[in-house]
Amino acid sequence: MNHKSDPAAAHKAAIRLAAMVDAGLIAGAEAEAALAAAAAATPGANVPGLRARLIHTLHDAAGNGPKSLFAPPPLILPPRPFAAVAATLPLEENIPPRAWLYGNFLVRGYVSVLAAPGGVGKSAYALAIALAVVTGRPLLGERVHHAHPAWVLNLEDPMDELNRRVAALMRAHDLPRDAIAGRLHLHSGRTRRLVMAELDRPSGTIQHPDRDQVIAAIRHGGIGLLVVDPFVKSHALDENDNRHMDVAATVWAEIAEATGAAILLVHHVRKGTGKDGVVDIDAARGAKALTDAARAAALLSPMNEDEAHALGVPAAERWRLIRRDDAKANLAPRAARAQWLRLETVTLRNPTEDYPEGDHVGAITAWRPRNIFADISVQDCNIALDLIAAGPAPGARYAASSAPRFASRWAGQVLQLCLDVPASTAAAIINAWLTTGLLVDSEYHDPVARKPRRGVTVTNAKRPSANIAVPEA
Repeated sequence: MNHKSDPAAAHKAAIRLAAMVDAGLIAGAEAEAALAAAAAATPGANVPGLRARLIHTLHDAAGNGPKSLFAPPPLILPPRPFAAVAATLPLEENIPPRAWLYGNFLVRGYVSVLAAPGGVGKSAYALAIALAVVTGRPLLGERVHHAHPAWVLNLEDPMDELNRRVAALMRAHDLPRDAIAGRLHLHSGRTRRLVMAELDRPSGTIQHPDRDQVIAAIRHGGIGLLVVDPFVKSHALDENDNRHMDVAATVWAEIAEATGAAILLVHHVRKGTGKDGVVDIDAARGAKALTDAARAAALLSPMNEDEAHALGVPAAERWRLIRRDDAKANLAPRAARAQWLRLETVTLRNPTEDYPEGDHVGAITAWRPRNIFADISVQDCNIALDLIAAGPAPGARYAASSAPRFASRWAGQVLQLCLDVPASTAAAIINAWLTTGLLVDSEYHDPVARKPRRGVTVTNAKRPSANIAVPEA
């Protein structure tokens, strides 16, 4: 190579030679000799400076400082033999149970994933879980097995917003300050970025700038739960590359293993996926390596119209309700039923002259569908069932659906008149009776219309009585 008229080229050559030494392609002495020859052929070259550049560019993989070109070669230990090891078969009573932290969702030493579309409330939900773990209280109905300090790494929102959300949750769940102080830790990505994995393009290797600092901070704070919200902001890799996502997920798994903390990664669902707001884990944005590496995963979905209809929820209230499903549970059976959450609006006591109403902040609480039969007697139910069994006309049957083409025959109209309930409650009752088999929807021949139609019949053996409770929705 000719460096006679380009001192900068000699400088670049020092960096290339350092990379070759670091890769084991040439020895350090060879690199120095090549550098000296290049410098001698380049008028005005700063030979001591180039040699210093060469030495200080040589860093070991652990980042412990520059390598000396004159140091003895590192001791290379032979690899440990890989052999089949016989199972120890300990007695069952001697096997330690899994270190569950929160329900069957978070377990110490493992990574879990929470996925949801934007705007559903996943950040509020993750923060509520953190407060539950901090206080040891089942704020959302899930058991907290052990109370531990929690650290929420919110990588999008400013600290003021995080403080508002914590204050709203404290108000919604009546939590005193002394139950949280010193145990909840918050970090805002607005004050300092977090980079757990990034690609070093010159070398083509993936670096982990903040891994060791995060491990040290978790150990120092005795953290039992670490929330990363959102996961995508914790690395600088390609979401659509499975190899990259495997590395990004593995670094968090290594941290969980090294510290014994449960780690919850909050992840986005791709826009436009799912039907009527219901999504599955395959809709998680980016490569599947992340969700495949998790030991448990949960999905949040907004309540859709069919669910609101079946549960008797007015249309104006539907946006507040969120469905939580177990999307994946490698260490425990999936929950048989979905869990429901409600997004409450909390008004903070922080009015000012410019903002006299104070802030309105969302806070997650647990929600259960109300028992639609709580205010309905067995006698009134049977009167309504008699009218449904009689049909709207001789030989005709009432319809189970309230769709426009069935509207004139909808059985819910009978319940609205007989039980004095709104259409949403009537729909929920019809749905409950269909589920229990009290009503059966089937095809029949309508003698008046002279064509096949669908309609309901009443199963008398399943009617409510004084000794048989009215079914709960």
